[in-house]
Amino acid sequence: MPRRPLPETRDLARRTVLAAIGLLPLHLAAQPGGQAGTRVEIIGADEWRFDEHIAPGAQRLKGNVRFRHGTALMYCDSAYLFSDQRVEAFGHVRVVQADSLHLHGDHLVYVGDDRIARMTGAVVLEDPSMRLETTAITHELRAHRAVYDQGAVVTARDGHVLTSRHGVYHTGQRLFIFSREVRIDHPDRRITGDSVHYATPTGIAELIGPSTVLIKADSTVIHTLRGRYDTQQELARATARSTISNDGRSLAGDSLWYDRRQDLGRAWGHVVMHDPHDRSTGTGAYGQYNATAQRGYITGRAEMALDQDGDTLFLHADTIFTSVTAIHDSTGTQATARRMDAHRNVRFFKSDMQGVCDTLVHDAADSVLHLNHRPAVWSGTDQITGRQLRIRLRDGRAHRLHVDDDAFLMSMVDSTRFDQVAGREMTGHFDADGLERILVEGNGRTIYHVREQKDGEEEMIGMNYAECSRILLRMDDGHISTVTFMDRPDAMLYPVDKVPADKRWIDGALWRGDERPADRAGIFHRPAGTTASPHAEGAPHGGIKAGAPLH
Repeated sequence: MPRRPLPETRDLARRTVLAAIGLLPLHLAAQPGGQAGTRVEIIGADEWRFDEHIAPGAQRLKGNVRFRHGTALMYCDSAYLFSDQRVEAFGHVRVVQADSLHLHGDHLVYVGDDRIARMTGAVVLEDPSMRLETTAITHELRAHRAVYDQGAVVTARDGHVLTSRHGVYHTGQRLFIFSREVRIDHPDRRITGDSVHYATPTGIAELIGPSTVLIKADSTVIHTLRGRYDTQQELARATARSTISNDGRSLAGDSLWYDRRQDLGRAWGHVVMHDPHDRSTGTGAYGQYNATAQRGYITGRAEMALDQDGDTLFLHADTIFTSVTAIHDSTGTQATARRMDAHRNVRFFKSDMQGVCDTLVHDAADSVLHLNHRPAVWSGTDQITGRQLRIRLRDGRAHRLHVDDDAFLMSMVDSTRFDQVAGREMTGHFDADGLERILVEGNGRTIYHVREQKDGEEEMIGMNYAECSRILLRMDDGHISTVTFMDRPDAMLYPVDKVPADKRWIDGALWRGDERPADRAGIFHRPAGTTASPHAEGAPHGGIKAGAPLH
């Protein structure tokens, strides 16, 4: 039985073979090139040979093969080293660059002059921030980047799993440029798009083109055409048309900012704020919404459109706020209702009613519009003013009107005459055609023009002036049809051509018709003044001069 050589003898033989490799003729060794003139260096192998039949012009190495080229080390089971500095490696191939980047695979073709490694098989690329798995990758060592185009799965150390059909990894910056079917998954979120840049150290995703961010905890969704999402700070910033939505509510703008931890969204430019729960849509130049508090506002040519059971109320103000209030039903069960507060230069238009004021509150809990600070409301030919107005809505239409303090109703008869009703308080009831009846209480005063039919035509026969503490008026087509004095009145009927100047106007009369929005666009029109002319004989200051044309 032949004797096996001693371990010392085997080690000596291996060192002799490796030393002989270093003394090979130049046509068998790698030529200068690569990085800064270096060449591919053989560090070691268990076996080395030349075989022109298998790989002409190449050295074949087998068993524990190791190479060095610049800052890169290469390991494999077997390899061919060609004279033009190409290396083809097989079996358990591994490339380590600067001790931090590891590339594994089944087969490697390395071009030393260009310092490009093409790895195929079960490919894994790792560094301290991530692990990439694919079937083929090209690692450009000189350019510090790796490229794949057959799909890959990247597992970042922060817990994100990233997939795409194509990708480029900049190894120095640790920055991915993903394209085609990009998806980033995390227990807290999902990001999808067609082109995404992702920096593994910072967790910042740059979103280029149509992209979506889903916050899984509350199903908040961000759609954007361009933006970024900071996964560590949970901040989104978008610089192209974007929308953030939650539970059907949405906030959209030309640019958008969202803080997940505060649950706060902000939007700029052509802002649209939509809430399907109260059937409202707001638009403006800037908007903000906190989903947790269900509170937001919109400003800058702000408009709110409220669906009123088939009709729409269009409202404009300098700033419009939305919020949620708690309510209790008859059983004590707590629920919530939407509330809208409009501030400064408020104007609204609805098919059956229009109005202006400086502050308006709409509380969905009781379906009441509260108008404060110089309010005025028009319905048909009627104008109603007072210190404070409350309009109760039913089925989307005005149902009841309450006027507190300095209540005043004016209705145009012709270009120089107005029916007028004044009192401390006023309660009006609406039907399908507008105001149907009005109850005036406290210091009631009326001026109404009496008409009668003659020869089939209506003719004005006089003007009735009356004072009474409680007055009930019936309306027909926007005009006073009957007056009922519920206490003893002080009244006088004057012929049309015998009306005293001091009886043509009730103190405080002011027609504000030019403030009335004529249509939806009219809510943005702010008249410089009113149609009031200078003080006229017998008319209150700011009243309408008898005989003056109306505009």
